[in-house]
Amino acid sequence: MEDSTLIQELIIGRVEPHIYAFSTGTIPNYLKVGDTYRPVMMRLEEWRRHFPDLEKRYVEKAKVDETTYFRDYAVHQYLETERGRVRLIREELAPPLYFSREFFRGATEEDVEQAISDIRQAYKDKLQRYTYFSFEDGRIPINYVYERKENYEPRPNQLETIERFKSALEKGRSNLLMYAVMRFGKSFTSMCCALEIDAKLVVVVSAKADVKTEWKRTVESHVRFVNYVFLDSDSLLQDERILETTLHGKKAVVFLTLQDLLGQEIKDKHRMLFEQEIDLLLIDESHYGARAEEYGRVLKISKKELQTELQGLDTADAYDQNSELKVLKSRVRIHLSGTPYRILMGSEFTEDDIIAFYQFSDIVEAQAQWNQEHLFSDDVKEWDNPYYGFPQMVRFAFLPNKSSRERLENLRRDGISSNLSELMRPKSISADKKDYLHCQFVHETEILGLLQAIDGSEADEQILSLLGLEEIQQGKMCRHMVFVLPYRASCDAMESLLKTYKDAFNHLGGYAIINIAGLESERLYPTTESVKSQIEKYEQDNTKTITLTVNRMLTGSTVKEWDTMLYLKDSVSPQEYDQAVFRLQNQYIRTLVSDNGESIKYNMKPQTLLVDFDPNRMFRLQEQRSQIYNANKEQRGNEELRRRIERELEYSPIVTIGSNGLQRVSPTDVMDAVRAYSAIRSVMDEATDIPLDYTLLADETLRNAISLLNPIDASKGIEIKAVTGEGVELDFEEEPAQNQDNQDNTEDTDRRPTPQVDEEKNTDNLIGKKLATYYAQILFYAFLTESPVDSLQAIIASIEGSEENKRIAGHVGLKVSLLRLVQQKSNVFSLRGLDYKIENLNGLMRDESLTPMKRVEVAMAKFGRLSSSEIVTPQSVAFEIIHALGDDAITNETRILDIASKQGEFTRAFISKYGTEIDKNIYALPTSSVSYEFTRKVYSLLGLDTDQVISDFTTYDLLNPEHKESLIQQLKDMNFDLVIGNPPYQQADGGAAASAKPIYQEFVTIAKEVSTTYTSIIMPARWYTGGKGLDEFRASMLTDKHIKLLYDYQRPDEVFPDTNNRGGLCFIVRDNNFDNTLTLPEVISNRGNQEIVSQVRSIQTAGLEIFIRHQEAISILEKVTENISFTSLSDAISARRPFGIDGNITKDIAVFKKQQTPRFSIICYGRSSSLGYIALSTVKNNSEWINRWKVFMPYANNIGTELNDDNLNAFVGKPNSVATETFLVVGADLSLDENSAQALVQYLKTRFARFMHSLSKASQHATSKTYRFVPLQDFTVQSDIDWNKSIDEIDQQLYAKYGLSEEEIAFIEGAIKEMR
Repeated sequence: MEDSTLIQELIIGRVEPHIYAFSTGTIPNYLKVGDTYRPVMMRLEEWRRHFPDLEKRYVEKAKVDETTYFRDYAVHQYLETERGRVRLIREELAPPLYFSREFFRGATEEDVEQAISDIRQAYKDKLQRYTYFSFEDGRIPINYVYERKENYEPRPNQLETIERFKSALEKGRSNLLMYAVMRFGKSFTSMCCALEIDAKLVVVVSAKADVKTEWKRTVESHVRFVNYVFLDSDSLLQDERILETTLHGKKAVVFLTLQDLLGQEIKDKHRMLFEQEIDLLLIDESHYGARAEEYGRVLKISKKELQTELQGLDTADAYDQNSELKVLKSRVRIHLSGTPYRILMGSEFTEDDIIAFYQFSDIVEAQAQWNQEHLFSDDVKEWDNPYYGFPQMVRFAFLPNKSSRERLENLRRDGISSNLSELMRPKSISADKKDYLHCQFVHETEILGLLQAIDGSEADEQILSLLGLEEIQQGKMCRHMVFVLPYRASCDAMESLLKTYKDAFNHLGGYAIINIAGLESERLYPTTESVKSQIEKYEQDNTKTITLTVNRMLTGSTVKEWDTMLYLKDSVSPQEYDQAVFRLQNQYIRTLVSDNGESIKYNMKPQTLLVDFDPNRMFRLQEQRSQIYNANKEQRGNEELRRRIERELEYSPIVTIGSNGLQRVSPTDVMDAVRAYSAIRSVMDEATDIPLDYTLLADETLRNAISLLNPIDASKGIEIKAVTGEGVELDFEEEPAQNQDNQDNTEDTDRRPTPQVDEEKNTDNLIGKKLATYYAQILFYAFLTESPVDSLQAIIASIEGSEENKRIAGHVGLKVSLLRLVQQKSNVFSLRGLDYKIENLNGLMRDESLTPMKRVEVAMAKFGRLSSSEIVTPQSVAFEIIHALGDDAITNETRILDIASKQGEFTRAFISKYGTEIDKNIYALPTSSVSYEFTRKVYSLLGLDTDQVISDFTTYDLLNPEHKESLIQQLKDMNFDLVIGNPPYQQADGGAAASAKPIYQEFVTIAKEVSTTYTSIIMPARWYTGGKGLDEFRASMLTDKHIKLLYDYQRPDEVFPDTNNRGGLCFIVRDNNFDNTLTLPEVISNRGNQEIVSQVRSIQTAGLEIFIRHQEAISILEKVTENISFTSLSDAISARRPFGIDGNITKDIAVFKKQQTPRFSIICYGRSSSLGYIALSTVKNNSEWINRWKVFMPYANNIGTELNDDNLNAFVGKPNSVATETFLVVGADLSLDENSAQALVQYLKTRFARFMHSLSKASQHATSKTYRFVPLQDFTVQSDIDWNKSIDEIDQQLYAKYGLSEEEIAFIEGAIKEMR
């Protein structure tokens, strides 16, 4: 379809009232004359149901000037009185033909044209011949008491809600949910429910004060609620007895905000609110699903900055943390929400508790149904429809402009977040009064280009120039736009950009900018009313506006003029997104009144536009919305989902730009996009998408089973243990305790208990993650089985019907008895979400349109990181290792063993490189029973013999002292020429919770023993300089003459993303036929960002028992350590826990005081910059150091690791000070004074000292031993170094002292950044 045709088809815009006329062969010689306030063609199509052959004869605007209108009966009056045209009477029409009094015998188009001409002339001549209508403006003040004159009946869907309310009460339910979108009439329906139970006291609680007006209008204006008096916090505070007095003769509706509940004054004056039982408690807008911590994660900012950003935003915390709301006693409680994703998919409400479930599509359907049933009556007006003026939303899903896409791609390649929020990041999050950096975007040029593309002043192939469209301008659309931005300072930067480049736009330069969320916007717009009145004023002046916001006025508030939204940030949750975009979906109707009091309603906003620059988000949320609807209707399956999406796309179309230009999105497009998005996500990601159903934990059997699981974790994966047997009790196979997060975390965890609130929160979080683990196990099964399954019920049947499926189920930890309980007891929304994932995952693996290799690729993406020990080797790394072996290492006869297969990743790489000629010689030893299934699946997909996946034992069994020798011999008997792999790195050693010992070195030794020729193992690089129990292994590696190549990854995040491998990774190529004492080995340093340096050099450096990573550093090290004055700084550094004080003491208010007292007088420094005072009795070690001058520096730092932070953060410790185990002490025995202690701090800031420290350090842990190469200096005034100079000048003195060359100095300064 041509772009212009599609736009003309979709964009209607503001529609002027029109007079229309048509004729039909059904009633010959008659002309039907009517008016409409919607598109004429839409009205004619409705009439075509009764008169299929109708022919449009006349159309003209029903207005005499820009503000004055007339009705069709003015035309009727002229036709009858001036032209003598007679109306159709019922008797002339034979049944079942449809009758309308607006047919005129013998009338012609000329008659109608003359009528309109006469109506306009009469108005001009000020004759009172016809009735005219003009706009009536005016606002109602807040303290206005509404006239009680409304008397409408509940609509059918409201009546259904009231009946379900009564039914729920009969079933003993008292905590209810009314899910209904804006314009449903939740306040009116809730008050009808109050009447049903004869509620004397109704309390409405909302996070937003903005909704008070709507409640006040409802209670005071409808005759049904004549016995109710509306009260709010102001009235309660003004009169202490008002509630008591009101309840003596009337009934009360009390409106309070969450903030009111927290205030002490209302509690003091109105104890009865908190002490007696409330008949009906209504919790309004109970929809906020995103929590403060989730915003922090998305925005990637500090806690302090987050507090600023959260101003004006209501989060889930507002409801969850309000203790007063929890203790309010009520007979019945109804939660009212328009976007209750978090609520519906949780476990608080059962099916019987949900008394309403209405989405926007329901409103549209109700609107259309009302029109069909009523509009053909001559006495019914279009605006009599209770949903009249409810706008249609047209959605545009665009990619950002070309320069922005290129910028985001560059950010992604640099390892920086590459999303909309990052693109819209200001140069400063906080106010910068000096340079006003908060008013500047980091990527200003790209953002300007994006706005110009929307504006039409510049063209971009991925963006429609909306503001330049004729249809937009003629339809008076995009008059009042909202830009939703990620940071408050982004609003300031956007305002500045729009004003600075005003002349660079064709259209945007003419908009007034209303910045309501900038860092100082509360001063300009202190209330929502001040914002609304400003926009109203601009509308009256015919000025277009752009409102800039982050969160403010995107929940609860209604700005009727808003008609277009540009969503320019990342969303935290579906409900946050929907709450924002549906701010547009309110009616904007102006009333035109005649002199005799008659009125007509003019729809100012028939359509709204949403522009989202994240198409996948729009598609995913559309799918999720349809899923929730189907779950409530008990419809399941992809075909039902497709039908639902199709229905919703009819009501609210999505337009995107494809290879053929503009195109309207179809249900298939949505589902394909979501499927493509899903294909690149792991099963773990999919599992965490499924709503957690905590009602399952009410079953003791399920709770006990789930509590035994390990929690799902994005950084560690999940530990899945196989099960056997089918009794109620779980019978787990024994496997070694594992803690293989690929991190050498030897630091003891804090042992003191955290506060009770944190414990409860952590417990809930932990059990939620364990429940997610169980969902993941179910999804793994759906992915692994060859049987077609589309639901949990189908999974149960498949396990019972196949021995192979029983094996798979056992290996992924599933038991049918537990699955049945989940099936029976799950919340319908959670179960449908799980069924949907099951169907999609199973279908993805059985998609025969994909090649076997492509299916393997998809499978490996889905498996993802299985557990903390089972980290999958990326294909790029597997290829790099295989390439390093050399082509002569692999022939058709080479027998290969992957000693630690997670999912056959090395097998896949070998087949990709060498083809199926070598497939009969590739074997895999899985790390676990789950890995066995994944590896077996990959072998099956590749057409390999699954017997080559060893099933008798696992990688971990090779460490079992009882079987180790026999299993190694079994492998040796298989005559493997090459042993390759990525083994588990560490294992819990029985110490503190986070304490672990490395085990990768044992697998390296085993691989050497099993292989007849080649060995290639990837492992952490910590063995270079340290590591628990690695001294012997390091010595063996440094002296191993068969190591042919050492490949050093200095940026582990580029090898294994989302893992913690501080200090880097490496792999070796060992060839039994190579002798590096005769031919030097190759050392390849991959320094990140595609900087790779290859050197031929010895792995061992003479006189050193460690591996020096950089060849360039060896000469520097020699010059420093061979200097006649060299003494190691490590001799002046304390051991760990210098004063014997735990790190967690800062949380113990009994021993760690914020204020100094005679007993608690010693200054104590703790983690996270905490400072307090302790008693002398708390100091266990080195009490003689308390009153000395000294220097503190953190035990952990990032020097020598891949992180972009080379700070040492040392500071002076004055007398009467100590520190927790977070810090080491330097120089306590050096007889320091204040000046020399400060000089020592200066020294530790130099690039020189930090570089020398880095040479013997390969992780975050900085024991005294890691400072062995840092030379101790004289810090007194007699020193050969002037410590009063700047850090850079001190560095120059140190370089000169040790005779470093320009090349060596350049290497140091390139390797170590300046201290921040």
